[in-house]
Amino acid sequence: MGLDLHLAGANVTLYGERDVLDVALSQELGRRGCSTHAVSTPLGWLRSAKYAVLRLTTPSGDLALRELTDQDEPPTHVVAVCEKPVDNGDASRIEELCRQCGQHHDVTLIWHQPMDRFSAADTLNGPTPAPTPADLAATIADEIGVQRDATDAPSFATQTYVSPDRS
Repeated sequence: MGLDLHLAGANVTLYGERDVLDVALSQELGRRGCSTHAVSTPLGWLRSAKYAVLRLTTPSGDLALRELTDQDEPPTHVVAVCEKPVDNGDASRIEELCRQCGQHHDVTLIWHQPMDRFSAADTLNGPTPAPTPADLAATIADEIGVQRDATDAPSFATQTYVSPDRS
């Protein structure tokens, strides 16, 4: 929660599908003072994007990452978000593409569980409630805040989304 003020004024381009996660992400970023621009059609990389969230399981996010990897200017802060593939070879290919992109841009890859394991509800009863899209959206927004405070130096990091404990 301490990163809320750090994002004020940022314009974040969201490459996704306008599904429940994209809606939650737009709401979370808006709450933190950011404006968002959604790209749900595979148009490729928009050079005007300085901060971007790329949903790699969507056609628009996948194409944007592939095109951005081939560009070195202007430096961009990217949070790539992907459902962890069952096949380790697929995961390695995605990670390598993000690593290549990180040679010119600030890239963080966030792996998450399959979206069908997320709950649409904001609160659930039970010993092990499912995370919500809003939970993942907050994690993504936190990472954009970390990147906003960083320099434009190229980098690559990866993390696995861990759902919050709601017990």
